Amino acid sequence: MNWLGFSLLALGLWGAWGFLSKAATRDLPSQTVYLLAICGHVLVIGYLWLSGGFIFSGHPWGIAAALAAGVCMAFGLLCFLKALTVGEASVVVPLTALYPLVTVVLSWAVLRENLTPRHLAGIALALVAGWLLSK
Repeated sequence: MNWLGFSLLALGLWGAWGFLSKAATRDLPSQTVYLLAICGHVLVIGYLWLSGGFIFSGHPWGIAAALAAGVCMAFGLLCFLKALTVGEASVVVPLTALYPLVTVVLSWAVLRENLTPRHLAGIALALVAGWLLSK
């Protein structure tokens, strides 16, 4: 499968994740949903472990960045679930789905990736879409 196939699969899985997270927070406290979601991660880790999908070598900066990404993901998930507990999925999910804007700005500022006028237009449209979806 190429990048587009994996991207579309991720889009579908993340869409289901947002819906299922809201469904779970209707019946369970956000901390319980978080713990059970992490158990889902453990299942995927087990699959990767058994299939030989882990390679533990690399530059210390890459290892540190990967660990920091995991911490950001974990706390972000906890915040997301707390938001779903009190907010509507139709507002919380689109708003939090604007996270790529943070990635774009950080990639431009820190990694020195290009930010073209087309990218800036995309950022503006994403902000408008987030606003429209959250109303």
